[in-house]
Amino acid sequence: MRIRPLPNCTSSRKSQHGSAILIILTLIGIGAAFLLVNALNKSNQQLDRDKITTAALAQAKEALVGFAATYRDTHANTVFGFLPCPDTNNDGIAEPSCGATDVSVIGRLPWRTLGLPALRDSGGECLWYAISGRGKDNPKTTNFNWDATGQFIVQDAGGTIVAGATPHERPLAVIFAPRSAIGGQTRTPAGASECGGSNTSTDYLENAPISAIVGVTSTITLSTAASFANGTNNDQAIWIANRDIFDRVKKRSDFKKDIDTLMGDLANYLNNLSPATLPTASVGNKGVDNIITIPVSDINVRNHWKDNLLYAKPATAATVNGTTGCSAVLFFSGERTTSQSRATAAEKLVIANYLEGANATIFPASGAYTGATHFNYTSASADVARCIKGLPAGATQKSFASNFASFVAAGVGVTTNATDKTVTVTNAVGTSGGCFWFPSTIPLAGKVLRAYYDYQFSTADTYALTGTGTDRGNGFTFQMVRNDIGAPTAVCGRGADMGALALGAAPGDMWGTLSFIIETDVHKDAGNADPSENHTAIMAHGNLDHSLTNGNPTSACNGTAAGCRHSPANKFEESSPLLHNQRIEIHTGCNAGCSICNPANHVAPNTYARITTWVDCTDCDDVVVDLNRAAKTPTINRCIILDTPLNSVYFGFTGGFRSGTAAQGVTLRNFQLRSE
Repeated sequence: MRIRPLPNCTSSRKSQHGSAILIILTLIGIGAAFLLVNALNKSNQQLDRDKITTAALAQAKEALVGFAATYRDTHANTVFGFLPCPDTNNDGIAEPSCGATDVSVIGRLPWRTLGLPALRDSGGECLWYAISGRGKDNPKTTNFNWDATGQFIVQDAGGTIVAGATPHERPLAVIFAPRSAIGGQTRTPAGASECGGSNTSTDYLENAPISAIVGVTSTITLSTAASFANGTNNDQAIWIANRDIFDRVKKRSDFKKDIDTLMGDLANYLNNLSPATLPTASVGNKGVDNIITIPVSDINVRNHWKDNLLYAKPATAATVNGTTGCSAVLFFSGERTTSQSRATAAEKLVIANYLEGANATIFPASGAYTGATHFNYTSASADVARCIKGLPAGATQKSFASNFASFVAAGVGVTTNATDKTVTVTNAVGTSGGCFWFPSTIPLAGKVLRAYYDYQFSTADTYALTGTGTDRGNGFTFQMVRNDIGAPTAVCGRGADMGALALGAAPGDMWGTLSFIIETDVHKDAGNADPSENHTAIMAHGNLDHSLTNGNPTSACNGTAAGCRHSPANKFEESSPLLHNQRIEIHTGCNAGCSICNPANHVAPNTYARITTWVDCTDCDDVVVDLNRAAKTPTINRCIILDTPLNSVYFGFTGGFRSGTAAQGVTLRNFQLRSE
């Protein structure tokens, strides 16, 4: 009989105890894993909700910045940059007017006005929107530009400022995501609305007290993780700073045009005054107080950007961008640098907050100033500087801006717009062209003559590019004619000659025997041996393309070619009419090759004149100074003897255009001419 040993009770109990611990640990692990997965799911859900809110806010900001950067496209006679009023009645449409001038306003995002859907945050709520009084479009502030300060400071629930630590960083607008209601907020619907809810901001936002006092800055508090977790503040927001808007505005070609035109208008006016009668600069507003009433093309641009203008008339002549003999200097200060502040009235009187380097040190005394000649967004902080000479004895300046009413139309097809200061020449009746003459002579011998004008053809012309369709024509000229037989204001040349007074073509043969012509030819005439493409050419002594003594246009623009056209060609063959320009300079007192020109030496043998033309030249409208020929290569130039009857000249525009399927026309604007 086998006796079995008794079981080890102690060992069994240990085994059972160990198994129980393993089970418990497994259960704890499973529970922990469950809790972790649940927490991760909640975290992921929160992240997804945050993405919804962030995307909605970003889309709203993009639409608002786009609205501001294109504001003048849909609101004529104003400037870029303004933002819409909020929606205060919950219909998605910006109110036409909101509050008093410079008073901030809060409401819902005007999503319909912005062309958006009713954007919602993670709580399903539509977005809210606060706009600084200085940034809203109605009623507008009196001085809105890239230095305008917003009226909000944004901080988080812990008291840390996240936007607006300095005046120029203060947001112009804040866009809110209110998220779910907390702290007893009620959002009872008020009328029929896609967004629903009430129109009371405190039903949605925990701490966004927008002041209704003129010019006052409001502090807005947003949520932190802690305030979100404890249910005291769950507001999320994004904001729009001044720079968000003007980083886009400054890249627009029409903004550049605004600034360049403003500077040009002021400079042209001042350069028509005698040096003795140029305004003496005031001290109170960077010297500009004395010139802000000068007529300009767009008073809105002047009024909103006048803080960026500086003007000084030193006791002795200054040098500006290398040009000596400047009686005064005019600046448009560039965009602020990081070290400049222009937020307060006191800061706006500090020259170093506007000008940099030597300019800031010298101004407003005499010295050597440097700057850009025109605005360029790639170097937006650069000072734009203009030399102001006035109109000294012996100098002459004429322009459409100042002398438009003095010009006289002749021939046919000429219409004028006294408001816009433009002249249009269209298809002629019969064989006559149309002309627009100035009735008085201007001196040329012993002078430098500079002229500039913009032009735009009325109808697209792609014939030379495609070889199909109709070759439109004929073209227009800027013509200077002899002074010894009276003004040509009652006559105009043939349409075939682009209206120019031409040799052998009655009634213009008297003047056409001696003249300079800058022709812009847009039609190939086989009989004149025209090239196939549109072109600009310099003709002399009344000899157009068909003249026996002038020769046909050639691309050999080496200064001596008889007829000189530009290359590359087809400048004006375009599928939609573009704005073009031409700059002309005539230097007298030159040697036979025109390698040296000094107007003061205009006596034999220095009786040659160098005629230079730039076609589609960038920033070439300042006729007070010569262009830098090394930096801006001339398109065409000629060297020619200046005959005595051309020592002074009559000048004007001529045009000859076809009708019917070959109809064409041209509009000329912004003409300026100076002889000194």
